[in-house]
Amino acid sequence: MLDLLNLPGVKPVDMYKESKALIIVAVADDAEAFMCPDCKIPMHKHGTRKNKFSDMPLYMEPVRLEVQRPRFRCESCGKMAMPELSFLDDKRRATKRLVDAIQQQCLSTTLRALADQTGVAVNTVKNIAHDLIKELEQTVRYETPVIMGIAEVNLAGGYRCVITNLATNNVFEMLEERTQDHLKPFFKDLPDCEKVEWVCTGMWQPFKLYFAEFLPNAKLVIDKFHVVQMASEALEEERKKYQIQLSKDDRINVKKSFRWLTLKRPDNLTPAEHEALAIVRQQIPELAIAYDFKESFFAIYDEPDKQQAQNAFESWKNSLPDEGMEPFKRLVKTVHNHYDDIFAYWDAPFSITNAYTEGLNGFIKMSNRLGRGYSYEIIRAKTLYSAEARKVGSGIRSGHGKVEYGPHIPTLLKQAESGELE
Repeated sequence: MLDLLNLPGVKPVDMYKESKALIIVAVADDAEAFMCPDCKIPMHKHGTRKNKFSDMPLYMEPVRLEVQRPRFRCESCGKMAMPELSFLDDKRRATKRLVDAIQQQCLSTTLRALADQTGVAVNTVKNIAHDLIKELEQTVRYETPVIMGIAEVNLAGGYRCVITNLATNNVFEMLEERTQDHLKPFFKDLPDCEKVEWVCTGMWQPFKLYFAEFLPNAKLVIDKFHVVQMASEALEEERKKYQIQLSKDDRINVKKSFRWLTLKRPDNLTPAEHEALAIVRQQIPELAIAYDFKESFFAIYDEPDKQQAQNAFESWKNSLPDEGMEPFKRLVKTVHNHYDDIFAYWDAPFSITNAYTEGLNGFIKMSNRLGRGYSYEIIRAKTLYSAEARKVGSGIRSGHGKVEYGPHIPTLLKQAESGELE
């Protein structure tokens, strides 16, 4: 029979099909009699033993390797022994090459797909993945970011903390929780912590409290998109307030015409959207005024320097009417509460935002959906250790040897869009 296995110490003698796998029968090569390790006398042949092991798929079918091996017995002490097969995994009833293949693919596809492809139980695939994760956690280290992004993502039953390198758009770390017990030890043990010059995050105050003690050179800038999002939310409150006064049909038309206008700047509106906005101006002029306040707040970030931006904010604040527009007045209070950190945006050497960090959050949530209940550890590993995405932006740096910055976020997003995670 043609040797389909190419494994040392065995040769195939038969092959047949079961309902869920292809069975290849193999016999072990003739083995010399064993010496009993205790009695130091030759052991005698004592029948054969059949065992099944999972192996690499063949002809797009899962494979079970049925190996027949001679058994030997010591006549003196009764000890039994069989020839060792070097190609078997030490921990599982599988070949080493199958375990290696699963480890190579488990962070770039779903565990269920790997289980279906190989015929191995999902829990076994998970255990193989966890062994790989332990190894990666011991061996993989990423360069400390000069510009660090921090965001939260609601995932697998809790809020997790995602940390990125905004200078290179790479993933840096993912923490199980955003609490003091997780964040303070992370910043305390961060290698080369003096390298961090900027930290971009949202308005959750504990983030600043936790890193300020341990990052001596870092300055906080609150993410631009978190700030302008509050203006969009204020406009949405105004929309709901006026919309509730309309009839059901008018309410549907206004929502359909106006809801998505809050997400675009005027220059990006289509002709149809400009027409929809004109209808709103005609039918609900108060709502159109709220829209203009949202847009003029967005325009603050179009200012070229810090002083002009601060002046623009003061002008915007002073233009709010004495009566009404309460959501926008709450926005004013929020800006004053975080004034220095918001306007630090103009102190940075270039525009620092958490856009890629937020994009990464979308990738993480997609991985979770595809995995149908992955543990936090699996999702973290899929985010932190993607082999292809780790290649981008990393390499040899003059005088520094190999430098790795973590998985490249745009590459992760392309993989997700192309369906490579499925």
